Amino acid sequence: MTRADSPQKLLPRTGPFVLMLIVLLLDLGTKYWAATTLASGVHPIVLRHADGATVQAALQAKGFSPTEISDAVHGGQIGRYVPVHGLDPKKIVQAADLSLDLVALGGTGLLPPRRFRPLPQDMGQPLDGLLATAWRVSESDVPGILQNAWRADGRIEDAATPIAADDLLAVRDHTVRVTEGASLVYAENFGAAWSFLATSPPIVRLLLFVTISTVASVIMGWVLWRRKMGTVVSTWALAAIMGGAVGNLIDRIHYRAVVDFIFNYVIFDETSFWGKTFGPGLHGWPVYNVADIGITVGVILIALDSLRQPKSPPPA
Repeated sequence: MTRADSPQKLLPRTGPFVLMLIVLLLDLGTKYWAATTLASGVHPIVLRHADGATVQAALQAKGFSPTEISDAVHGGQIGRYVPVHGLDPKKIVQAADLSLDLVALGGTGLLPPRRFRPLPQDMGQPLDGLLATAWRVSESDVPGILQNAWRADGRIEDAATPIAADDLLAVRDHTVRVTEGASLVYAENFGAAWSFLATSPPIVRLLLFVTISTVASVIMGWVLWRRKMGTVVSTWALAAIMGGAVGNLIDRIHYRAVVDFIFNYVIFDETSFWGKTFGPGLHGWPVYNVADIGITVGVILIALDSLRQPKSPPPA
């Protein structure tokens, strides 16, 4: 078989791009599910009026099980919010303000909604500076965001409570335990792998990560279209990598952060490994997403495929 007739050359030219698109859509779809079904301290699930639905019905529509609904209600995880009125963004945070609980439904540029609650170490600082840091906006943007923000005004203590037309309810925490050692949690990564550069200036991260991801995606697309990988395995693997890279790139452009939600961990007593002592407690892998799976699997397949290729004999 000549090079022109190699298995890789016989692949439909669009085949790898179909796989890339499948990985991309699966990644974006699962991230959307995570953003609307999982909650964290900074990203609650918001429940609004839905034709007189009760809290229980609204949570069931979000995918909550009866046990999860009961735990959220009895654990005080569902707060009632009212529109913010007269809150001075320049006010200095005092001890009485530590109960202040705000939710912004938009305007921050991050995946809405965004929740903020002052910490004890925030006392004595101006509120607008704290909000600008939490919501990653400039201080001049804070007054406009507060005009459409909500503040906590009690909590829901009965799942049968109807959602009133002028109410906003927010589930402040929700994770899904899949099995022992695996949970679905909501997380955002502002950096690269292992949160690399997560604390660097936002403009630096945006320019660096978007530029690198865009250039890499264009190069991978060109390689796939010109069939430069040489083997079927490496071609499909590169397509999976490209799908994951584009998925994370869309997140960075749209939200300035990558949404992660898969959390693997182990729980064990104190143990020693390679001369180091670990535990007791929970030890987990950094939270990741479908895009990361596509990239990791693709890299491993390319590495394995390169190892199994016969080496060319030395020239005579």
